[in-house]
Amino acid sequence: MNLIVDIGNSSAKAAVFDGSELVLRKRIDGHWAQELKQLAADFKPEACAWAVVGPEEDYPMDLLQQLAPWGLHVTGATPTPLHCDYDTPQTLGADRLAAAVGAASLRPQTDLLIVDVGTCITYDFVQGGERYLGGNISPGVGMRLRALHEQTARLPLVQADKPAPPVGRDTETAIRAGVLQGIDHEIKGYIRRFLLDSPQGCVFITGGNGPRFAREIHVERHDALVERGLNRILEHHLSTHP
Repeated sequence: MNLIVDIGNSSAKAAVFDGSELVLRKRIDGHWAQELKQLAADFKPEACAWAVVGPEEDYPMDLLQQLAPWGLHVTGATPTPLHCDYDTPQTLGADRLAAAVGAASLRPQTDLLIVDVGTCITYDFVQGGERYLGGNISPGVGMRLRALHEQTARLPLVQADKPAPPVGRDTETAIRAGVLQGIDHEIKGYIRRFLLDSPQGCVFITGGNGPRFAREIHVERHDALVERGLNRILEHHLSTHP
C-alpha cells in the first residue's frame, strides 16, 4: 500500500493506493495529524509520497516522514517518468507536475492538456505522453472575485456558489456571471487551441472547481489526478531505488 498526501493552497487530500488502484481518497480537515496517523495505522503503507504547495509550516515534514518506512517529498525537481522541459523546475509546483504524470499514466503516448481548476487555474501540456512541456497559470474563481472587491472602491465581495444568469441584472449577479463565464470561455479557448494543434490529443480537467466548466465539451474528468500522479512518481522511485 502507498499513502499519498497532497497539500494544496486551500485544502489537503490523502489517498491510499494498492499498486495503481485507488483504494481511498479523502479531504483532510483541521485535525490533519490525527487523520494521517489513523490512515497509516489502518492501511500500514509501505511507502508515502507527499507534495506541498500550501504553507509548509502547517504540515511539519517530520510527521509526513514517519507515516511509512519509505518516504518521498515530491517537488517540481523530482525525477518522474516524464522528461521535464521546464526551465526552472525548482519553481514548478509539484501538483502541476503530478497532474501531468497522472494524466500520462492514463493516456500514454498521447498529447495532453491538463486543466486544474483550484485556487489557481493551471494549464499544463504533455507531448506524446513523454515530455512535460510546461504550462500557464491563471487566477482562480476566488482570486478573481476578491480582486474585483479589493481593487475597486464600491464593488462588493461576491460568493461564487449562487446563481449566475447569462446576463447580470444587478451588481452581484453581474460580477458572478462575469467571473464564471470569463473562466468558462478561457478554459474552452485553451481546449479549442490545443485540439487545433493536436487533433488526436486528450484533455483532462481536475480540481475542486473543475466540474463547473466546459461542461458541454468532451473531456476526461478526474478528481484524483494529482494523487494518481504522485503515486506514479512514488512507484517510479521505488523501482529505481530498491
